[in-house]
Amino acid sequence: MRHTLFIVLTLAVALVSCRSVSVNPTSNWTYQPSDVNFSNPERGYKYLTYFEHAPFNNAANANIYRLLRKTGNITLHQHIYYLSDFMESDISQTYLDALDANMQVLRESGCKCILRFAYKYDDSEASKPYDPTPDWVNRHIEQLKPYLIKNEDVIFCMEAGFIGVWGEWAFTSGYTQIEWPYTPEQIEDRWQTLDNLLAALPASRQVCLRTPYYKKWYLEARKLPVQPIAETTAHQATALARLAAHNDCFLSSGDDWGTFLDNDDREFWKQDTRYTVMGGEICMNCEYSDGDRAVQTMEDYHYTFLNDGTWNDIRTKWESSGHWDDICRRMGYRLVLDKTSFEEGKPDGDWVVNVTLHNEGFAAPMNPRAVELVLVQGTDTLVFPQNRFYPYVADRQPVDPRFWQPNEQIDLHLTAALPESISGEYTVFLNLPDPFPSLHDNPEFSIRIANKGIWESATGYNQLGTVTF
Repeated sequence: MRHTLFIVLTLAVALVSCRSVSVNPTSNWTYQPSDVNFSNPERGYKYLTYFEHAPFNNAANANIYRLLRKTGNITLHQHIYYLSDFMESDISQTYLDALDANMQVLRESGCKCILRFAYKYDDSEASKPYDPTPDWVNRHIEQLKPYLIKNEDVIFCMEAGFIGVWGEWAFTSGYTQIEWPYTPEQIEDRWQTLDNLLAALPASRQVCLRTPYYKKWYLEARKLPVQPIAETTAHQATALARLAAHNDCFLSSGDDWGTFLDNDDREFWKQDTRYTVMGGEICMNCEYSDGDRAVQTMEDYHYTFLNDGTWNDIRTKWESSGHWDDICRRMGYRLVLDKTSFEEGKPDGDWVVNVTLHNEGFAAPMNPRAVELVLVQGTDTLVFPQNRFYPYVADRQPVDPRFWQPNEQIDLHLTAALPESISGEYTVFLNLPDPFPSLHDNPEFSIRIANKGIWESATGYNQLGTVTF
């Protein structure tokens, strides 16, 4: 499928000129792809971090996170907050302040979190009750809402959590316990909690459910069409578009330990995850986790992250079979430039840059992402558009990286209105920064494109070529 996308970028000028200038003859550029595995925001392996009881046993550490980013290309950390001390009370202010401090550590270290809340991490009889009543859970979500809003920029996604041991919705005391065979009517008490969570989390962020049938049952309970997301319904502020996925028994049995009830569940997730977050972890090393099957499954379900903290034997298996490097490179998105052409331009007139690229990853980028054309001449930097901070949730932008699907050619036609004063040679860059003002100017939150010799680490820009006006 071929996508042609357009963006019109404007820069106001005070003077009008009829003087015409031409782009220099070297206006067509091609690039060499890179096979290097490097860090990029909002994709890849996650480092599993547990935050258990109050006070925290294990506060986030910016130095450790920076080390993991440098040595393991890790930019996602799973923060699981266990609220065991608050089964029948409000979350303490001390605990909420510590959560807020951890979010600041993420900003400082160039990382984001996969966020989850739960109450117990032990499914033994002695650990009961596993979770509080729905009333208390809903009260806790209400308390957390201002912190979710404040820290939207460093929350990659949120797993539904809260219910059951580990927050995986299975072993529960406060909610209706699911027994085989599963039926939607058994878990009606969960839908109000999910409604509250969707309302508390900013609409730019997705909520990951543990199985595909949970989403299907929720849509049915809310009298919504039970169907996967399509391009026309993707990345909107709706439950359909915002309910995503995580499989915490990835490649662990024929049905991933109850993750799938039937083949329809599998097909639903294969289509739905083109436009939603997909991640998880592996329960065990078994016959289903060979390298060929792993790569194919990650392609089919568009994996953005996996846990790299509990299954070294799986890593050894994939390394010995020659799959590990490929999986590391392709986890999430991996954008590669093919060619760029610069059309003729003139001061106080339109100038068009045509960029062709493709995505070699397993998934598209999942959160809003700015697209900017940057011209640099010495200390003079022109950024198009000037209004760089795009809305986080709105109708699809003319250029929206969330629709840059794997194995599809992406054609960008970037049109800039040049100032009257422009003259001389400029270096041209493509910048894909985080749209939040708090992160926009931090190059660690900008996307690095997978080509040789184009990345500028100090700015987060990707060089397209040079042009003379």
